[in-house]
Amino acid sequence: MEPEKDDRRTRRTRQLLRDAFLALLKEKRYESISVQDIIEKADVGRSTFYAHYDGKEDLLVGRNGIFASNLAHQAAHEVRIATGSSMLAWFQHIQGQGAILKVIVRDPAMDLAMKTLYGLIQHDMERRIQMKMLRVEDPTLPLDLAAEFLTSTLMTLIRWWVKQDMTLSPKQMDEMFQKLTAAGIS
Repeated sequence: MEPEKDDRRTRRTRQLLRDAFLALLKEKRYESISVQDIIEKADVGRSTFYAHYDGKEDLLVGRNGIFASNLAHQAAHEVRIATGSSMLAWFQHIQGQGAILKVIVRDPAMDLAMKTLYGLIQHDMERRIQMKMLRVEDPTLPLDLAAEFLTSTLMTLIRWWVKQDMTLSPKQMDEMFQKLTAAGIS
């Protein structure tokens, strides 16, 4: 893959590839989709594909992929915390990814998406704890353990929510997260 650039043509090509891949995910399972299928659907050359992505996994969960590019942007720019333990912005973002998640929910692609999400959330949790947004009263409690606990709880809620077709609102999900973790983080 060549160095990052973000001009209009690059954005357009990446969007063509993402749209083609998402359309293919609606038709067949992740593991049966090849790079050749994607480039044919997008009507681009193989070298063009590899100029933007390392492979289909990168196209799904890479920095500029279908799922993870939006989440990375969310983590970097949009997750603002009103209260110390609020995860409302994460739930709002996951709701915004609902169309993608519904396509891949019963596919191995979901595991890749959840693995990527887990890493982003865990990094966010560690940052929050370090910034004392979430106070850990016991100094003998390791930062990575607290972050792992909060991340695992949030991921369990997200997986449950997606399986429930996201019928509850992001606010309701955030309230559930706070109830589940209040004792552990206060």
